[in-house]
Amino acid sequence: MMNKIITLLLLACSVSVFASDTDGWSLARDKKGIEVYNRKIEGSHFKEFRAEGDINASLTSIIALFIDTSVGTQWVENIDDMEEIEHFSAAHTITKTYTKAPWPVADREAIVENVITQDPETMVVTIDQHGRPDYLPNNNKKIVRVAELEASWILTPIDENTTHISYRVLSDPGGDIPYWLINMVAVSQPYNTLRGLSKMLDSGEYTDRRLDFIENYTSL
Repeated sequence: MMNKIITLLLLACSVSVFASDTDGWSLARDKKGIEVYNRKIEGSHFKEFRAEGDINASLTSIIALFIDTSVGTQWVENIDDMEEIEHFSAAHTITKTYTKAPWPVADREAIVENVITQDPETMVVTIDQHGRPDYLPNNNKKIVRVAELEASWILTPIDENTTHISYRVLSDPGGDIPYWLINMVAVSQPYNTLRGLSKMLDSGEYTDRRLDFIENYTSL
């Protein structure tokens, strides 16, 4: 139950930019090949979290899974519904997620713009996610629309079938849950999300997927 509350809180982000990668990170968990770091953010009680790990999958396999919203609830931690509501291109979409919360926390939904880019020289793929709370009217006042969100995924190819993933998220949930409690237990959200991603890819369903906007890494 607490993990689900924390997932909701991580959807609400009030910091619009990420600080540099070298400043102030502390290791919070190192388990099963996934490292989770956190650090304090100036002017905020809440910490930024970053999960790092090597995934046995190609770039196209990972992105093919990422854009398949029909299975998003199977690997993103504690998301109960996910749907694509706008499709500009395969690399540019808007999605809506819903999380049913345990009492007394209100249910949450988030509208997120997803932009996928690839550096043609390094082959590194970046997924930027930005909250778009005003994209649709909120007609259900019992559900809290997440006001702000910033997250990023950086996929760095190691070889043809191995990719290093760095997943970062900032949050400032507000409300009555103490910030110290959130900071204490929020490590599980990025950790379980990366674990879920890895397990989904281990099934092999996305191994042979090809995408016209993502090029796989090939060694010389």
